[in-house]
Amino acid sequence: MKLLLINPASKVTEGSRKLKAFLSPIPPLGLAYIAAVLEREGIDVKIIDQVASRTSNKLLLKKIKESSPDLVGFSCLTSVMSNVAELGLEIRKFSRAKIVLGNIHPTIFAGQILAQGAADFIVRGEGDATMAELAKAIKDNSGFTHIQGISYRQGKDIFHNEERPLIGDLDTLPYPAWHLLELKDYRDSPMILIDREPVVPIAGSRGCAYKCSFCAQDAVYPLPRYRKTEAVIAELEYFHSKFNIRNFGFVDANFPFSINSGKEFCNALIRSGLHKKIRWATETRVDLVNEELLALMKKAGVHLIMFGFESGNRLVMDSVNKRIPAAQSLKIAGITRKLKVHTLGLFILGLPGETRQSCAATIKFAKDLDCDIAKFNIAVPYPGSKFFREFYKGGLLDTDRFTPWHDWSDSREGPVYVPPGLKARELVGLQRKAMFEFYARPKKFISLLILQRKSIFKILYGAYILTSKYFAYLFFKYTSRLFAIQH
Repeated sequence: MKLLLINPASKVTEGSRKLKAFLSPIPPLGLAYIAAVLEREGIDVKIIDQVASRTSNKLLLKKIKESSPDLVGFSCLTSVMSNVAELGLEIRKFSRAKIVLGNIHPTIFAGQILAQGAADFIVRGEGDATMAELAKAIKDNSGFTHIQGISYRQGKDIFHNEERPLIGDLDTLPYPAWHLLELKDYRDSPMILIDREPVVPIAGSRGCAYKCSFCAQDAVYPLPRYRKTEAVIAELEYFHSKFNIRNFGFVDANFPFSINSGKEFCNALIRSGLHKKIRWATETRVDLVNEELLALMKKAGVHLIMFGFESGNRLVMDSVNKRIPAAQSLKIAGITRKLKVHTLGLFILGLPGETRQSCAATIKFAKDLDCDIAKFNIAVPYPGSKFFREFYKGGLLDTDRFTPWHDWSDSREGPVYVPPGLKARELVGLQRKAMFEFYARPKKFISLLILQRKSIFKILYGAYILTSKYFAYLFFKYTSRLFAIQH
């Protein structure tokens, strides 16, 4: 039994040289966990990361043909589905391998995907144990009715088996199978200010206790579960020793989970002496840290903290169930800056209730927070999120763009969702305005040159792209206004 797991690329990266130039691939932790479980069960498994290896579809299909697997598995977020559908059709032309899709998007659209014939199986939700059982059933030809957490097609009939219970103790899972990936492909991570060294993800938990309406992870991890501190540190020590990994990134929705758990982790890391050998990045909420914990995190080797600030408008924050006062965010950002810990601020434009004025408030808020890096996303109601469920069912979205097959990589269509009162082109322009106003400040540009002194070319190239796009937006904005006045 040979199994091939694939982390597929999106068409938007496949077709854009500019995006590929700035692409920062992240090792696929979910696939690495699944592969580790499969290996523990004695199953021959390999992983291809199409994103990190920058493998074209043509070359990927050639590799699949050469490896001749019995089962091909794709990890599918919404953005890659159109590419996976095409790859699936091509695989069927030369291989009798079964095709299985997993992750959030197939979990939501299992029936539709199977009806279209793009997959033989869907692994719904948490897939570690499910994939192992499915591989064994295919090998033994023992049928599939007993496997929890799968949907599958037999002839014209589609079956949805009962849900699989979540893994109660995450520490029973084997360590991710990083030996199946080329870790040198993950050496450049400018978003967390690491250059020319691999960064390996680590999970201290699965799921989230908070229910922000724009987040889709509940589709796979509906309940939060936490690993033991000693188990997390043992994993850090293992991969540092085995692969000489010096950089780790926590992929948890929030890590630490609380002030007390954060102190426990940092103190244990310091006692182990590992804090002198590694550095780590993490994402958390401003209401889960204080000055004492932040100082301890710095002592324990934290390299960068990501904060989801989202918006500078209280009503917009309330609309997405993230009720954190702006004053609290400003306070924590100031403390983190005083401690000289790098920060990445995450912001969203175009959330429900958004106006031009609230977008302007978010841009000002981002500059006042003055993180080392800021990322401005346009809001997308991703399948699996409450945001998606409310607007899809309410008929407020273009339903043709929320099928399992819609190609979201077609940038000519503009944002998938635009709040009432705003226009698509205007929302994109506001995103460009935010990026330009945040990064075009002389102080910020100089600080980036210092932080990323090994990547000056990328910074200058990024500045060129950002400036050209922003001025293109201004030209469109003012010529459109002039046209409207003249007519």
